[in-house]
Order: sequence, then C-alpha cells, then structure tokens
Amino acid sequence: MCGLCRSCRSCSSGRGRCFGLLTAVSIAYLLGLWQGSTFCRKIGDIGVPEHFEQTDGTNGKDLTDRGPAEDTTSQDREVKDAEEPEVFNDAEERSKAFEKRGSSARKSQGAADGCDQFEDVSFPLEGWPSAVRAEGGQSLYGTGWAQRLLREHQFPDNCEGKSFVEHGMFRSGMGSNMHIAAAVLAFALNEGMIYLWPEDDIHNPWTLGSTKNSVAKCPGRPSRNYECYLKPVSSCKPNGEGPRFTGLKTERGRQKIKSTELVPKVFKALLKCSGYPSLYWVKWWRAQATAFLLRPNKETALELQRFREEHLVGHMQAGVLGCYVRHGDKYYEATEYPLKDYLRIFSWILDDKVITSCPRSAEFLEPFKAQLPNLQSTHRIYLGSDDAAVLEEAKSSFDMIYVNVSRLSKRMSLMKVSKKLGAKQVVMESLLNLELLMESDAFICTWTSNWCRLVDEMRMTVAMKATYLSLEVNKHCPRFNWVHGKGAETPDFR
Repeated sequence: MCGLCRSCRSCSSGRGRCFGLLTAVSIAYLLGLWQGSTFCRKIGDIGVPEHFEQTDGTNGKDLTDRGPAEDTTSQDREVKDAEEPEVFNDAEERSKAFEKRGSSARKSQGAADGCDQFEDVSFPLEGWPSAVRAEGGQSLYGTGWAQRLLREHQFPDNCEGKSFVEHGMFRSGMGSNMHIAAAVLAFALNEGMIYLWPEDDIHNPWTLGSTKNSVAKCPGRPSRNYECYLKPVSSCKPNGEGPRFTGLKTERGRQKIKSTELVPKVFKALLKCSGYPSLYWVKWWRAQATAFLLRPNKETALELQRFREEHLVGHMQAGVLGCYVRHGDKYYEATEYPLKDYLRIFSWILDDKVITSCPRSAEFLEPFKAQLPNLQSTHRIYLGSDDAAVLEEAKSSFDMIYVNVSRLSKRMSLMKVSKKLGAKQVVMESLLNLELLMESDAFICTWTSNWCRLVDEMRMTVAMKATYLSLEVNKHCPRFNWVHGKGAETPDFR
C-alpha cells in the first residue's frame, strides 16, 4: 500500500496556527455543535467531526504495509499522545511532515513495542452480504485486532461481577447516534465497563411505533433499542446499576464524558504503530465503533434482501461509482450541493478530466490509477438521495442504479419524515442505501453529513475499501477523505 493511506487531511482552509484549538473543538463536539466541515471552517484547521451469530466465512485483514524504508540517517519521531499538535507554515509542509512521521513511527514502534500483534488479524463479516467486501481489500490499520478486542470485551464468558454503562439514543439520525455511541463506548472501555443499550430506550426515534410508547414493527424481536434491527452489542443485560446516558447527557450517576478521552486508551499503542497523526485518532476510533455497532441481525438481513429485490432499479456490478446526495433538511445546518456539483465530479473522474482541471489532483489520484479504468469503462452510478428531483435529473446523464421508493417533495425535518413514513421504513431504506454504497467501487458524498461519514467509515473497515477512492463533493475540485489526503488541504479552489 502507498504512503497516502497512512495519513490524513485537514478539513478546512485554515492554517497550522489553528491546531491549538483541538480541545475547544472536542468540547464543542460533545455539546452537539459539530456539523462536519461547515463547523470546522468556523473553528479552524482541526477537523474533529464531528458480529457473533452469523458469519459467511468471509474474513478481513487490515492495512499492514509499513511504507517505504527511510534513509537510516533520518530522525525517527514518536507519534505522541500530546494534546498540542505541531504547527506548520503551509499544507505542503504539513503533508510531508505527516508522511515522514507516519513512516518513522511505524518503524520505531514496530521494533520497540511489537506492532506485529496488531497486523494480519482477520475479522468476520457479520450481517452484511459478502458483496460489500472487496476481494483482497484492506481495512484501516489494526481493524481486525480492534474488532476482536471489542468482541472479547463486550461478550465475556460470564457477566457476573461486571459493571455496565447503559446508553440510550436521542432524537437525531442514525449517523449521529452511532458517532455519539462511539464516545460512550470509549468511556465504557476506559472505565473497564461493558457498553449496553437499555431495554427501555424510550427516546430512540427509530424504534418508535406509530403511536406514543409503541414499538416499531421490528424485523427481529420487538425492542425499543437498536436490537430491533441490529445484533446485540453484548451477551450481558442491564441490571439497573451503573452510569446511564441519553446521547451524552447523564441520566444516572455522576460520570461525564470527557473531551480528552474520546479514544479508548487500550488502542493508544496500536495507533502509535499505525502512523496516523494523533489528531485523527478519533476518526479511526469512530470507524471501529461504527463497524462493531452496525451489524444487522438475521431478520433484518433477510428483510433487506427482500427489500432490495423489490425496489432496486439496475444491477450492481464492478465499476460502480456510488454517491449520496443529501438534501431534505440538510440546508438547515450545512452547505447544500445541487446535483450539478456532483455531476462535475462524476465527469472529472469518469472522463479523466480532473487531472488537468485541478492542480495537485494527479498527486492525490496516483494511488487510484488502477481503479479509474474500471470506473470509466462502465459510466455506471449508484445514486442515493432523499430528493426525487435529483434522481430524475440524473437519469438523463448516466446509467443509473437507484432504490425506487417514495420520496417526499416537501422539505421537512428528519423526525417529521420518520413520523410520516414510519421509523422502520426510514431505517430499512437507510440500511439498504448503506449496503449499496459499501458495494460501490468509489464513493462521493459530503463530510458535513454524519451519514456520509458513517458510510465512509464502514467502507474503510467492514467493506475493506480503505484504499479505494473516496471524495467529498465541492463547488470546484473534489477533496479526499482524512486517510487519503496526507494531512494536506486537498484540491478545492473555490
């Protein structure tokens, strides 16, 4: 694997001097203020954003290449836990420093701390069809080891004497719920407790039936928590003791989620070996938490298969470029991009124009050169969107694949959409959309959306597509995700 997948990117146009605001952004995230790169642009250059029953025998491995050997005279530098990131004069300087530091850290840590233990660890594909996983693909560094540890911690041989943290959801989208769950799961691991979903998760909008206090028609057993759709997060059950949170609000106990402990301490040694800058460890952790939590149960998987057979228009095959155009209520909280901005990105990638149109794009696209001919030969798009007008407009330009379901013409909040269509319908459409985007060979979305970031996280872990093209739509040139951008401000000349 090339060095590009070892680093990260910044998410806004600020400069290195803004790195000192890391703690402020972390706290703002915990207060629920994070809205992707829109909020990031306001704060600075930091970019802090925000399966046991059934397997199909498909195992995954993570990124283990430690990059090219360095000159023995180069100075090794440890990737530290320090909260004060380095300051760089420009994006290019930052990019080079991150790449050098990643290679040096992997080299020195591998010799000193046994990084080999984190590598080449397989993990099962649970709840998702085998088509989502890239044959011979790679996940984020240490994914297999992390997933194994989470399963061992959450599914002990005996629950007697264990301490628990209950976590209920609040009224927001599934993407937001999962990202907040990552913070609470980190708290549980740091405290030596087991993370649980409460049986009476009364604030979860996605398990609520058509009437007050009723339960949605779950594919699996009736439940007011996410076990309505997903596999259990533990073999243990709540006992009514220990801390309880709804979202990040303390409902029982006095413990609080600290902004400095968003990444479990048990993964710090692994992350030092990874070479990822410490600024981006929280993104790595969210990807691991999401991969563990979002495992459809057997009943949901079967219903998703039927739903797909009934509503999918077109055929998923190699060379599909997947994207999600989030409109709906998104304009309340972030910049909304019309279809023409996505079409521009499609054209650049599929017609090979991005290299000549966008400065430095050739450098960032170099690792994906082998993937481009396959995408260009099919000109096939999977388009997910909550906007019916977007689908109609796109049909005239591309060989389209989409899910044929009812879409509301009137903009309304996500909670109102849930009430109108039913929570189960919204969840099943979302999970099918996630499945199809994981299957796609490239991904275009906007990081201001929790759901888009969740899809990217699932692609880089469960789908083993950490080395596949992943872009953010912008007004001009596309931008790469945190892994592929090398810590630099990737092209977007507004």
